[in-house]
Amino acid sequence: MDIAGLPSDILVEVTARIAGESTTPLNDIVSLRRSCKVFRDATASREVGRCMAVQREWRLHWWDKARFLSVLRRCAASGNPDASYILGLEEICNRRRKASGLRHLRRAMEHGHAVAAYTIGMIMLRDSYDVEGIEQAMGYLEGGGSALSSPRTTRGKIASVRREAASVMRRLTMSRWKTAEPTAAPCTDPRCGEMEETSEGWDEADDEQRRFCSRMCRWRHEYCRFVERI
Repeated sequence: MDIAGLPSDILVEVTARIAGESTTPLNDIVSLRRSCKVFRDATASREVGRCMAVQREWRLHWWDKARFLSVLRRCAASGNPDASYILGLEEICNRRRKASGLRHLRRAMEHGHAVAAYTIGMIMLRDSYDVEGIEQAMGYLEGGGSALSSPRTTRGKIASVRREAASVMRRLTMSRWKTAEPTAAPCTDPRCGEMEETSEGWDEADDEQRRFCSRMCRWRHEYCRFVERI
């Protein structure tokens, strides 16, 4: 069958699937674009940019950062949450543009990106100097989707999100966060943070079995765990 005779929506669907599933999505999309006019038109679709697996193109960040950021911006404009997330961290960590970075992170969060919601919460905890600021940070952490709001029913989820957030940050920047806990009155409960159950072979997921006396203590502990990883 002549490819030119296929409906355009089918061509876009095939191209978007390649962009989302390929281990080298950018190279494959460029090759398709150069192959013929119908695929050149298909690769220009917003759907392709939305599905592009930008997280598989980290090598480009080191080889040609300008091109990497250009790809991210085009994909983010198409509604790609991973692209918005990485752009947000680039703005905050490397360009000191916190307001712009948070806009990108919020856009990713609006598309269901749980790691973006977590990262916003961690950034706000880091930069909060009063209880009101910490409450706003906890609002993002607890309202960024049910995946973050109930550790008892999502065992291991927070640990997984923490690992992903820290991994992206380490790849983007060599700078490290302060290790001090977010400013707030220290907890006076000696048992706050203790494990509710004793288990052999502790891992990060077991943090979710700890007993905390308040939401603030829980997220202060999580902030410290996150800083340890970056």
